[in-house]
Amino acid sequence: MLVDLSISDFAKKVSTAKPVVPAGGCVIALSGLMGISLLEMSVDSASGHPTGEKYPDFFKDTKILLAKLHAEISSCIEGDAVAYQGVLDAYKLPKDTPAEISERKAKIQAAALSAIEVPLKISGACLAALEPGIAMLPKVKHGVLGDLKIGLLVLKTGVEGSLAAARINLSLLHENTLTEKFNARINEHQVRFDALVAGLK
Repeated sequence: MLVDLSISDFAKKVSTAKPVVPAGGCVIALSGLMGISLLEMSVDSASGHPTGEKYPDFFKDTKILLAKLHAEISSCIEGDAVAYQGVLDAYKLPKDTPAEISERKAKIQAAALSAIEVPLKISGACLAALEPGIAMLPKVKHGVLGDLKIGLLVLKTGVEGSLAAARINLSLLHENTLTEKFNARINEHQVRFDALVAGLK
């Protein structure tokens, strides 16, 4: 499992062209995980501190949410590798006969769906973490404010990178209805992200 690798081993796998995975999507998922982890640390620092006592319900609810998002985005590191490998494998299928061409097209389509769903899952998790993270800015103690801000910046990268990946993978689809459906979901995430980022300025 990629999540069980050391930082050094993970980086080495990313830096080589063969095998192709892990690649961009896995890195974006890991980026989002680190952003969520910094938010979790910011929440944890409020325990036993006056800031935490001032907003007990907020920090309790945020801690539960972030723990859920932590697990969700962790699974996307491996999930993206599996999805991308599925696309690569589908394109390697033979296409010498009409039956093979039809089967190959169906396999590429199925693999493409996963290759779009996983980045959208990453984006959704990062967006869900950004909202309480931004609300946390005036509530945390000064000593972790820098860490919280870095966490938010990393989550922004997670959203931007995952939406870029989803848009790129749209080209793998050959059904207009599916393309329109996923494009609408991508745009929804983008609008939500733009609104959140505007609130940071």
